[in-house]
Parts: sequence; structure tokens; C-alpha cells
Amino acid sequence: MKRLTCVALLAAALLARGAAPAEKPKVEFKDGDRIVFLGNEFFEREADRGYIETALTTRFADKNLTFRNLGYSGDTVRADARNLCSGWAVFGPADQGFDRLKNLIEHIKPTLIFVAYGMNESFDGPKGLEPFVQGLNHMLDMLASNSAPGVRIVLISPIRHENLGRPLPDPTEHNKSIVLYTDAMEKVAQQRGYAFINLFEALGDGTKDAFHTPYTFDGIHLTTYAYWRTAMVLESECCGPGRGLAMHIGGPPGLTWEEKMLPIAPPPEDAPKALRDGIASLPVETVPFLGLRTGTYVLKNGDQDVASGTAEQWAKGIPVLRGPAISQEEQLRKLIVAKNFDFFNFWRPDNDTYIFGYRKHEQGRNAVEIPRFESLVAAKEAEIAKLRVPQPHDYMLSREATK
Repeated sequence: MKRLTCVALLAAALLARGAAPAEKPKVEFKDGDRIVFLGNEFFEREADRGYIETALTTRFADKNLTFRNLGYSGDTVRADARNLCSGWAVFGPADQGFDRLKNLIEHIKPTLIFVAYGMNESFDGPKGLEPFVQGLNHMLDMLASNSAPGVRIVLISPIRHENLGRPLPDPTEHNKSIVLYTDAMEKVAQQRGYAFINLFEALGDGTKDAFHTPYTFDGIHLTTYAYWRTAMVLESECCGPGRGLAMHIGGPPGLTWEEKMLPIAPPPEDAPKALRDGIASLPVETVPFLGLRTGTYVLKNGDQDVASGTAEQWAKGIPVLRGPAISQEEQLRKLIVAKNFDFFNFWRPDNDTYIFGYRKHEQGRNAVEIPRFESLVAAKEAEIAKLRVPQPHDYMLSREATK
């Protein structure tokens, strides 16, 4: 029997697909950063899943990072999806949504912004490329002028349009357009000195990876499983791979890892079963034990079986998908999702046309309630600050008795 004192069991980030460039720009994260996720449905759906935010929160548990998700379904670089309804099937003036976004940026004063646009615009094909670049530069000028001084901005490309077969359309031509828009975004990033993340290449196509499980349910909108994968991809693209193992093992020299981070979230329910069961090779690092005598060994936390395998399997490394560190991480992710819901109600409340728009004479009195959501956000962020810190746990690795 071996006794182990673990700071946390921590999985590593998703390994980069293909050969990495010699000099990959990294995103700098600073203590106290106010981070904004800005874009279309890619970021709006992330608010309800929380995998990307959780990955960055746990990666930098020693930094007081706060996040504000301003994703808006159907939005473009012109912010035209953010206009208020001004009548039956009629919306406000063209600049209304852009001005609403500007006011939010002025209110938040972000120090780091992730900007993800291009998917909706890419359906315009080559003829829409120049207006897209003009609109992107106009938006970036606004962000730079109305954020905190020295704001850092990261551009994120659209994802690949997956080929899911009939009755959905063949995405071949659309992907050619997405590449054009991706290349244009990269050029803008280079011109401005911004970091750029090419999700078209880095995430790839789920139908062609080891599990042949699509990343989208319609070709362009990510599944929950895909957000889990994207969180690891984005973390790796921003910060480099190698979270390491946040484990301290009492034993011979060489069995100590010093990093202290919570693990990456366990695969969600719509992930391939082989991933959820830990049978197939996970895109995460595993926990190895070398030099064990022949037999089967069980890793326990109290009465809970965390992982088990033969000496040979432990020597290769076994993924740990259960245990207190995993439970703490999942609790953190759910708290982040709840915080995002409170913030959503602050900046984009239901029936906002009745509160702020042309029908505010009916329910405009409720506008006084909206700022109070910020106190709910702040309260949850205080909980997040505590929950993101790894806690020490005792584990036992014991050899099962032979029958």
C-alpha cells in the first residue's frame, strides 16, 4: 500500500494538432485582468457551458481574473444583432447596436478582449470580405478607445464548417470563404500587433478525429462536447500546452510535481463514451506510477474509488476522471455558468424592448432592477475566487488482494 498526499489531480491541456510554429504568440494574462468574450453565437453558447472560462480560470488560479461574456447570436462586426426592436419586425437604426456595445465596453473597461467574428459574414463570400475587414477595424478602433488603457486584444477565427452529409449542404465552398476571412483576420491582427488564434486549423473537424464525433450539430454550431475540446485548444493556443500534474507524491525522489491547478473538466455527457469511461486515449495527461509489483491497484480518496488498473496500466498512466479535485472543478464550472446568467440579465435582460425600448412606457419602471444584477455577479465572483484554488487531498494506492 502506498499513501499519497495530493494537492490536486490535474489533467494536461489538449495536445496541439500538427506541428506547432517555431514562434507561437502567447496571450498575456495579468493579475486583476477584466476579460471580455465578444462575438457571435460562438461565445454566447459558451456562457451556458463555461468550459473556456473555467479552463482559463483554473490555469491562472493565482491571478484574480474576471470575465464578462458579451456573445450575441447572429452578431457581426457591425454589432447589428444588438439593435433594439422598434416595432413589429422592425429594429432600431444601424448604429444603435454598435452604440449599445460601446456603452458596455466603457462600463466594463476590459483589459483583455477575445474577439470572435467572421462566421456570419463568411456567408457573403469573397464580395463581403472588404466590408468585413472595414467593419472589423472599425470595431477594434472602438474597443481600443473605450477599454482600459493598454487593452490587449486577441482575434479568434471562425471554426471549420463540418460536412455532416445530407440533408445539410456540402460545406466545401463555404470553407473556402471561411479561409479567406480567417486569413484576413490574421492579417489585421499582425498589422495591429494583436494575438491571433486560428480555430479553423487548431480545432479541426470532429468527424475526422480519433473518435469521429462531430463537433457541431448543424455544421457550424458547436456541441457541448466540442466546447470542452475547444476550451483545451484555446488554452493551449493562448498559453502553450502542459498544465502538468498538480500532484505531490510521498515516495522516492523524482515523484513530485509542483504545479497547483485544478483539473480540466471531465468530458460532458455528449462526449464519446470511450472518453467518458476513460477507455480510449484522452486528450489529457494521465497519472502514472512506475515500479509497482504485478497485480491490480486501486487509487482511492477515502471510500471513493478514483481509478484502478494493473501495474502495467499504471506504468503507462491512467486517466483520473473522478475524485474531489474533479468534483471541485465541476462545481466551479457550474458556478461560472450561474454567474454568466446573472451578468446576462444585467446587460441583456428579457423583454429589453419593454424596459429600454419603444415600449418602455409599459415596463420601464423595472429598469431600476437591472443594475442590481451586478451585485449578484460580484457575490458569485467572490465564491469563484475561493473555489478556483486547489485543496489538498489524501489518496491511497492499494494493491488488491489476489483471489
